[in-house]
Amino acid sequence: MSSPLRNLTSERKTPVSRFRASDRWLENVGNTEMQEYMVKEYLARYPNLLEYFLLENVSMEFLNDILEKVKNKPKLRKPVLNPQQEVVQATSTSSDKNFRNLCEKILTSAKDHELCEVINEICQIIGYHIKADSFSLYFIRDGIKVSIYKPGEEFRNIGPVGKNMTVSAHVAYEKKAINITDLQQDSRFPKGICLGDDTTHQVISIPILYEDGRCYAVSEFTRGWCGNPFSSEEFEFTVAVFSWVNACVQKMKISRILRVQKSLNKFLLGATKVLFDEVYNIDHLVDHIMIFTKELVSADRCAVFLVDNQDGDLYANLFDEGEVSKDGTPVFTKKPEIRFPKGRGIAGHVALTGKIVNIKDAYKDERFNPEIDKKTGYHTKNILCMPISGKNGIIGVVQMINRLGDECFTRDDEEAFGMFAVYCALALHYSKLYNILTKEELMHTVAQEVLEFHLPEKEVEAITLSGKYYIEETALPVDFYKFDFCAYDHVRILHKLFIRIVHDTFGDRQFDLEALCRFTLAVRKNYRPVTYHNWEHGFHVAHAIWRMIKTCDHINFTLHEKMALIFGAICHDLDHRGFNNDFYKKKDHPIAALYSSSCMEYHHYHQTLQILTLEGHEIFSFLTKEEQEAMFDKIKKNILATDLALYFGNQKFVSGLLEKDQFNIDNPEHRDALFAMMMTGADLCAVPKPWRTMDKTIDYLYDEFWMQGDEEKKLGLKPIAMMDRQHKSEIPNQQIGFINFVCKPCYTTLSELLPMVKPLLKGCNRTEDNWKRVIKERQEKDKKARKETKVMKMNVF
Repeated sequence: MSSPLRNLTSERKTPVSRFRASDRWLENVGNTEMQEYMVKEYLARYPNLLEYFLLENVSMEFLNDILEKVKNKPKLRKPVLNPQQEVVQATSTSSDKNFRNLCEKILTSAKDHELCEVINEICQIIGYHIKADSFSLYFIRDGIKVSIYKPGEEFRNIGPVGKNMTVSAHVAYEKKAINITDLQQDSRFPKGICLGDDTTHQVISIPILYEDGRCYAVSEFTRGWCGNPFSSEEFEFTVAVFSWVNACVQKMKISRILRVQKSLNKFLLGATKVLFDEVYNIDHLVDHIMIFTKELVSADRCAVFLVDNQDGDLYANLFDEGEVSKDGTPVFTKKPEIRFPKGRGIAGHVALTGKIVNIKDAYKDERFNPEIDKKTGYHTKNILCMPISGKNGIIGVVQMINRLGDECFTRDDEEAFGMFAVYCALALHYSKLYNILTKEELMHTVAQEVLEFHLPEKEVEAITLSGKYYIEETALPVDFYKFDFCAYDHVRILHKLFIRIVHDTFGDRQFDLEALCRFTLAVRKNYRPVTYHNWEHGFHVAHAIWRMIKTCDHINFTLHEKMALIFGAICHDLDHRGFNNDFYKKKDHPIAALYSSSCMEYHHYHQTLQILTLEGHEIFSFLTKEEQEAMFDKIKKNILATDLALYFGNQKFVSGLLEKDQFNIDNPEHRDALFAMMMTGADLCAVPKPWRTMDKTIDYLYDEFWMQGDEEKKLGLKPIAMMDRQHKSEIPNQQIGFINFVCKPCYTTLSELLPMVKPLLKGCNRTEDNWKRVIKERQEKDKKARKETKVMKMNVF
């Protein structure tokens, strides 16, 4: 008998070099750990070798014994060559299942995982009928990615759609069914099937398509080398069944779209009603847009940025931190407004281009800033950012983060929000119109209040001052050049002292003298006669800023920066009425309605602007129009910086830079932060002053606090302890707390930046010691009184 080794290659074609099954066999000869399926595959390829081996090496008794076992063996289907692939566990019972029932299940499938289960069941039946060794089911995500489905498991992404990849990726791309007789010989599929199984040789793969031709899923039936290729009848049978599946899926999708559309219409009707009910309040409107957006696209977080067409900025003051109310409604946090220009970040890009941005993996997109995640501890996975377009362009941007229950936002989400955005645009447009009209009415109301209270300074006063503004050096207050200066002792000459400050800083020819006199008198007249936030306080702040500028000559302040600091300081509390921002919000005062945050500071700035643009008061007339606008912007920033609500974030930012030794005076952001710290330090300058001045200041300050507390009680509100005169005994402890929480951190940070302001920090510590002494004296006095009372009671008895 001739050796069968001579005819090995005639049994089957040698597989392409991609898999090299023969080479793999030769490499593993002598390897005791060689896998069983590899031996089976090799013997299946070369049956003559098995015959030769049995004839030459096995006894007759052994062969008879094997034949007997074969006779008694029940008829089973061929074994699976690759143990990692799932076997089709179909029975005669399952093969008789009614396809019509399964098709009805497809039509009524409400969710994708339900549809997957039905198609998987159909694949089991088909696999049984065509005697496949295994089958797999793949779904196409967004037309570009293949995901494998396993019952009871999450979808697992396995790669993109395209040619020269896996069989499923190819079929999804070509959208045509194929019958492969020898996968190992087919150069179209260098990656084989998705699991990387090189024992699979016969494959039927069928696409499931939408009505518009997009591929929804791909089914794949396989056999190993031992099996015969799938016949044309088996292929036609599979294609025929999946034609019905295709039709059912398409009808199901249409029905689902109609159901979603009906639900969306109902949603939009309800949302529109709420939006237009809240059109008068932009904050409430944005709040509802965020709530409805999260529900519409199943987003975990949401942000709405409105476009300020005047400045070209995007701004927001409502933030989604994942909070919900008891009934499950999202609750958004209102914080100080943030602003950034168009083009910056993802939202800025959408506002600039008007194009949708759908990011599947945020950390792979260069526009995403991961620092926000580091600060918040939140992990951003995917982002859908879409514009809200109005008649005149983009009026807002909605940014949705992390889709719930899915790996990313879909095209359906984009279409759904696109429809909702039309209603949002209408609501925002009418809200802006309403607010413009309301703002004009409120401004008129506020202007009337101001006009009723403030009378213009008399021209004769300005002329008189321009002739008698100068004070001899010997006549100046002795503490004028120190931070300890007390304005309460020199009220009558404060206007002349301010002109002295201006001339000392800029020279006596920089500003028109008559305009400067008119301006100074107008500022003095526009401070109301409240006990603390009055003309004297304004002068204290301007004086402190002046001393900071004069003593810190190592900082190269520009001429315009000095002007913005000094004039911003003298005007920083114009038309203050003795109440804080919170009070105006509680009372729904027109000022609170005019400005969403820092309402009094904005009011002070607008009063400043009115004086600066009043005829005869235009002290900056020597500047160009562009320079004036830049000057007004600097003054605005400095006045807004006196809002303590903004101080804490700024102090944290600056101290953080100092800790890391990263503060750079030439960095515009760092420079603005320094000016803001200077304004806060100047605003608090009464605290470090000598105790005699501080003692007076506290009386004036608490008179104002208690006035507000009394008004709040009239409104049925409960004032905080600091504003309740019933808590008068707590003043020392309240002041010590304020010094430690606000003043010391401020002056400590300022002292590191401007070493010459250390007297303010020392004065702050001195004032704290004085308050502690007051507390100690009170305690000793109370102790003595209790002791005397006790002695008196004993004498009585």
